[in-house]
Amino acid sequence: MIQRKVSTMLLTAALLTGSVAATAAFAQSAPVQQQKITVNLNGKELPFPQDIVTENGVAYVNASTLAIALGGSAAWDTMSESLLVAKDSKYALRMYQNSTFAYKNGKEARVPYAPRVTTGAVLVPLVYIAQELGAKVSYDAKKLTYNLTIEIKS
Repeated sequence: MIQRKVSTMLLTAALLTGSVAATAAFAQSAPVQQQKITVNLNGKELPFPQDIVTENGVAYVNASTLAIALGGSAAWDTMSESLLVAKDSKYALRMYQNSTFAYKNGKEARVPYAPRVTTGAVLVPLVYIAQELGAKVSYDAKKLTYNLTIEIKS
């Protein structure tokens, strides 16, 4: 249990390191929307280590920040170039870089958008991953704000 928490903290620190460079690298490789988007979780702003990146109408956020805020975890596997998003011991989604092929709870599946790997961070589609982790999502276009609601177990 303690080892898992330490591993999660180390992974989070590793993913967050270089996030400014990661955002810059991602912004250079894709057409992005420059408007400031915010995410609220249960009515409070959820801070991300780098700006939210939007490409073709899809908002991408830091994988571990989102997963941890919603009671889950996210870990990048450099060998298989895949991201494992998990929650409790009931949900596991393995997504692959540049691919919509995935495994959901051990079964082959398709995801609408692949995770984006940048220097020091892995970005995931906000709405899809938030819903997969049990959050209800709404978007306020006038305020450029995503509102997530989920019961947080303490």
